[in-house]
Amino acid sequence: MAKGVGSRGGWAIGVVFMVCCVTSQDLKGDSRSLADLAGKIDDWLVDLHETTSATSVLRRDYNGDYNVEIERVRTEPMVQEMARDVNQLLSDKRKALQKIVQHLEDATTTYVWEDELDLNTSHPLLMKYLDPSNDSHEMQMDERLGVPVKYNISGIHVPLEVYEGWLWPNIREHREQDPEILNGLSWSATVDRVFRDNFDADQTLMWQYFGAQTGFMRVYPATTWYVPPNLIDLYDARLRPWYVQGSVPPKDMIILMDRSGSVHGQTFTIMKWAVKTLIDTLGENDFVNVAAFNDTTEWVNNCTYCKANGTEEENEACHQNLVQASTSNKKLLFRAIDELEDGGIASYSNALEFALNAFKEYSQTKARGEGAQCHKTIMLFSDGGTEWPEEIFKKYKAEEDTKDVRVFTYAVGPHPIPTAVLKQMACSTGGQYSVITTRSSVRTKIQDYLQVLARPQALPLAESMITFYQERVTEELTVSLTRPVYNTSDFTNTSDLLGVAGIDVPIQSLKNLSPFEALGPNGYTFIINHNGFIVMHPRLSPQLSYLLGPPHIDLLDVEEETNETVFIRKRMANGTAGSESILGKIRIDDFHSVVYSTIQYTWTPIIDTTYSLGIVNLRRSYHMIVHNQSGYSVAEQFNTTDTVIAPWPYCRGRQASDSVTRVKDFIKDISERRGMCKELSKNDLAQGLLWSQSWTQELLKQWKKDRWSKEDLIGRVIFTRFGLTRFYPESQRPGALHWQDPWYNPALRRGELSSRIAIIPHALGAFLSVPVKVAKNYEVMAGVVGVNLTASYLHSEFKTMLIRTEWNKDYLLLLVDDGGLIVTSNEEELHGVTLQGMFLGDLNMPLMEHLHNASIYNMEKRVNTQAICKESKTKGTSAGPRSFLIPNPLKLLAGFLIEILSWADYLRYMIFSCVVAFMSPSVEAWSEWGMTQIGGQESCVMSQAIYYFGENTRHSAVMHCSNHTAKFWVRRLVKANAILVAIETKPEECGVYSSLPNITPERVTTVKPCAYQARFRRRPSSCLMDNSTDYCNKSPHPTAASFGTVLSVLLVSKILGSI
Repeated sequence: MAKGVGSRGGWAIGVVFMVCCVTSQDLKGDSRSLADLAGKIDDWLVDLHETTSATSVLRRDYNGDYNVEIERVRTEPMVQEMARDVNQLLSDKRKALQKIVQHLEDATTTYVWEDELDLNTSHPLLMKYLDPSNDSHEMQMDERLGVPVKYNISGIHVPLEVYEGWLWPNIREHREQDPEILNGLSWSATVDRVFRDNFDADQTLMWQYFGAQTGFMRVYPATTWYVPPNLIDLYDARLRPWYVQGSVPPKDMIILMDRSGSVHGQTFTIMKWAVKTLIDTLGENDFVNVAAFNDTTEWVNNCTYCKANGTEEENEACHQNLVQASTSNKKLLFRAIDELEDGGIASYSNALEFALNAFKEYSQTKARGEGAQCHKTIMLFSDGGTEWPEEIFKKYKAEEDTKDVRVFTYAVGPHPIPTAVLKQMACSTGGQYSVITTRSSVRTKIQDYLQVLARPQALPLAESMITFYQERVTEELTVSLTRPVYNTSDFTNTSDLLGVAGIDVPIQSLKNLSPFEALGPNGYTFIINHNGFIVMHPRLSPQLSYLLGPPHIDLLDVEEETNETVFIRKRMANGTAGSESILGKIRIDDFHSVVYSTIQYTWTPIIDTTYSLGIVNLRRSYHMIVHNQSGYSVAEQFNTTDTVIAPWPYCRGRQASDSVTRVKDFIKDISERRGMCKELSKNDLAQGLLWSQSWTQELLKQWKKDRWSKEDLIGRVIFTRFGLTRFYPESQRPGALHWQDPWYNPALRRGELSSRIAIIPHALGAFLSVPVKVAKNYEVMAGVVGVNLTASYLHSEFKTMLIRTEWNKDYLLLLVDDGGLIVTSNEEELHGVTLQGMFLGDLNMPLMEHLHNASIYNMEKRVNTQAICKESKTKGTSAGPRSFLIPNPLKLLAGFLIEILSWADYLRYMIFSCVVAFMSPSVEAWSEWGMTQIGGQESCVMSQAIYYFGENTRHSAVMHCSNHTAKFWVRRLVKANAILVAIETKPEECGVYSSLPNITPERVTTVKPCAYQARFRRRPSSCLMDNSTDYCNKSPHPTAASFGTVLSVLLVSKILGSI
């Protein structure tokens, strides 16, 4: 019996072995057959492009032509030259800024204060009322700024809280007569002469402005003030990054939030808004953390992570007390603040000791570059109390690391609770005491601390501050040069700091200095600052609104993070020059990447700034230089119905435009050497543009002669390296405009990387492009010619080619690009699903998973920290369980006696804030602290799976479906960025899907509370600060009780508390 069983078992194994061998042999044989078919498809694609594109009419050989040169790209001299140009541009703007500052400060020495001024004599031009369509406003379109403006005067903007907008008429009339504002408008009006002189002298100068400490802002030239749709105007210059960083040195800040039971409800809600508003005033050079206290104190994000991407084990022993006030870190703090709940009894002593000890620990353990190492502040928010932490102040005042810590206190809430102790805390440490009674007073009262910490006049800035932000009128990404303006007169009633003057330098102005053509479509320039945040980069996106702070996008957020790029970032942040060649992935478009072995990074610091400039291009690349292009005949041939131009600076101070009229005028300026284009012979970019126009003319004529059916050929286009695009028919104009900039053109990018056919599939068909190279000693890609073929034509031609092959029946054949998108197939549908342009991973079969496991495709997750998503419902503010403490009536009486000492000051704020609260418009909480939602959208983080070719070029295997198996074969093409896939067809669906992620971007909703970014940074070299401590005595309404009186009443309170 046992022997029989053994024989049958051996027979069964032998049968299985024979079947496996046969299957393996079948797969190998069919693989060889598929390889032959792949070669035929290669030839078919080449012939298809040659037949439809007519590229043979383009000239390729320029040997012997002295007007064309081809040279190797040398990035070291390029980056040095561009850095000098950027420095010169910023230097010119600094000189113009200094004239503004000098004039304003001189004006204060001659101006005589007037108490009787009114609006009728001041005549401020409020920009919110300017209307370009109103002829009486006499506005002109300015090509430089791109908006209608008034050149003869500057415009005025005043925040709602300061000036007008939502007060009852009698109250508004009183506020409009504020002598501080009216005198400020009067003495600063003469700066318009300097504004005009600067604007006329520098053709690249953009917006000039002055933000006053009293709240108004003067902008030149005057234009219509833009307010986001469905929102009120919340802009306040004093809270903007350019103002704060231009007037206040960096800060190390610890915020203490009273979370005891007495702050329950409205008070806690107001406090959360106030704290978030305060955090939003901080910049990238500030460091901050938030702790909540009752009888105990802890960080709102109570974690120990220090490394940006470190594991819990790596960061276990790390204590990060303060974090950089970057946008991403602020969001983590905001989220934690929203989740706070109240309860218990407050202990000021416990909270202050926690904060002061944190400062001490941080000073001793922080890494190089961490911390502001300038101002140290504690910002304490409470509804009031009677505990005086005298011993805590004495202890830490004697220690080196905490002796200069200032305490700023905020009494929060609509109900009176003893706050004299809060005021004395601030006054005894050089801080300031403020009262926030309602939500409406949050924005105006939070900024009080900025005046105390303002840069002292006795220590003038060595140079202008440079701040990156989104400009408020055109919403362009902008660099702002700013300097504080001080009061040098004894005749005004204003404080030492009058405001901040600034000049905007749009990022586009810096980009215009790039060596565009020389770098090629895969090259680009970028700028980062000492914190590693990008200031200029092709992948830096505009924000949702100018009300948001700087985006603080790190270089490693947009470049692939490797050991090499981390090294490059550190060297650039440190202000050193260098060059490095690395292996990396080149991003072709939103769905495709290509691995390339020699990407060259070259960088150098920009003198007199904290910026570093970098250039990226392909190593051992070449570029064209064209001479002696006349242009007269070219201008006559120009036709905007078949041509678009890249938005590049072909002439200094001007950019191309897709407007038909402006483009025609622009081409004439270049060809006839008019205006700013007089030195045409020295303008390589303009010379190349004119050459491209002549070079492509015959091709365009040939296209117009050809008679291709619209059912087969959608259109044709040629993109040149000089930014000229020609297309036919005119219906292709939207697509040409979308890819008009070579730095964002996937066809040009692929053409520079490889001479193969580049296929870009889409739902209507596929775009096939091939680079056209010209030769003179060396070869260089002059452009790419693309044909847009319909899905029906591709499908028909593909099936025709398969008729005489063994793959004609019983197989599904797919042509798939290097991103996993289907180019065409022998079947238009599979089980009722259209295949054209579909992602391979979405098929009802686990094919993509097999290809990924076999390294036919690799996959990476690309994270976009600059995405904009549909608005998600935010979690409401939680107040938590309320404390049931019942206070002693006698103790309440003692508290009332303490409060009476500062009642007048508190009452003044409370009455005004309450009146304002009833009349103010409804404002979303997000708008209060900058994270504005507009049109149902908000800033977010998106994650997307990107597939690209792996190491293997062929594969064959068996797929297991729910009720059957199916063999498949894969072969990569040689002459195109595609693979050929053959699959056994079965009548029923597979029923098993790939477990890999789809290529559709998905919103990241899970946020690690301790995922603070803590990458390398270089701390600013200087700290200008004033350590005086008499700010409380400068209040126009002095109500502070003497320290002895406070202690006496506190003693009485303590005795009563023991009863």
